[in-house]
Amino acid sequence: MLSTELRVRPKLLTDLPPDLAKLIEDVQVDNRGRLIPKLYSKVQANKELRAMLNLGAKSDASDVSKLSDQELISTLAQQAKELGIDIKLDYTFHLPKKDEGDSG
Repeated sequence: MLSTELRVRPKLLTDLPPDLAKLIEDVQVDNRGRLIPKLYSKVQANKELRAMLNLGAKSDASDVSKLSDQELISTLAQQAKELGIDIKLDYTFHLPKKDEGDSG
């Protein structure tokens, strides 16, 4: 007796376009012998990427980028004092001596 049951054959992964093939994480076979593709979870991938890049983590209290100018200067002065280094922390810049500028 001939069977008139229609069978659908899945495409091979190599026949899929690359942008679709990269979405498939795994292929499992169910109890009827059908191939079930398991797609990557965007939520899980986002969670793993954020953990890898340390995004969304609570900031460290010692992060100097969040200090005000005065806090930064006082922190640097304290560290220099602890290390025994003489340091002048102000907003003055090097000014050329009077005889350096007009010697030409």
